[in-house]
Amino acid sequence: MNGLVLVDKPSGPSSFAVVKVLRERYGVKAGHAGTLDPLASGLLLCLLGSATRLARYLVGLDKRYETEIRLGLRTTTGDGEGDVLEETLLPALTDVEALQGDVELRIPQASAVKVGGTRAYKLQRRGATVEMPLRRSTIHDLHVRRFEPPLVELELRVSSGTYVRAIADSLGGHCRSIRRTAVGPFRVDDADEGRVLPPLAALPHIAEREVTDDEARLLRNGSRLPGEGEGPLALWRGKGELVAVGRAGEGFIRPETVLP
Repeated sequence: MNGLVLVDKPSGPSSFAVVKVLRERYGVKAGHAGTLDPLASGLLLCLLGSATRLARYLVGLDKRYETEIRLGLRTTTGDGEGDVLEETLLPALTDVEALQGDVELRIPQASAVKVGGTRAYKLQRRGATVEMPLRRSTIHDLHVRRFEPPLVELELRVSSGTYVRAIADSLGGHCRSIRRTAVGPFRVDDADEGRVLPPLAALPHIAEREVTDDEARLLRNGSRLPGEGEGPLALWRGKGELVAVGRAGEGFIRPETVLP
């Protein structure tokens, strides 16, 4: 039982809790490629069995979100569960629409980022005040679905590692809801936690190459193959059985992540 499961996580449970349910259902190890906050709902990419090794090829994908932001009030967590920090001036529609491109956003303290070796959200729960670092993010697309101050609804496509709560905070507000609708080529509309997709289906965004049985044996023994190109390459045989993900370069394909 190896492969990818697309889950539409509801608001409430943590990503770890979702993974735990899958682990118990299928009886194999499980993991996810990109955490969703308990507050947030939407697409969570989960991997089962030996396919958990493929997480490294999924974590850097762009994300799409829908969010409702309450403008004019900053909170300690960047969402409605935190305490009010301050009242702010309401931004104009043009100010909201201008928030695109490369931006520096302050990481929310209610996040899993480590500060001095401790998760930031744990420090916050202890009452500690921490100066959180800035992170450069890219807001590829920002579409205003509804602008009725103090409420605004946005559709976003952002780079990996971008906190939607940080976007709300930069506008002087906090998130009332967050929903992740897509991760790279994967869509929440296709989510079905009762269906396990084959490992190769987790890699539609990288180039691929079919290999022979002999080449598959070489790869599984750690040997490189002659081949052109640059970057990661999904190597499969037969009817789509993923053998390995290789790294192409300098005229060779070197096995990087091998599946049993």
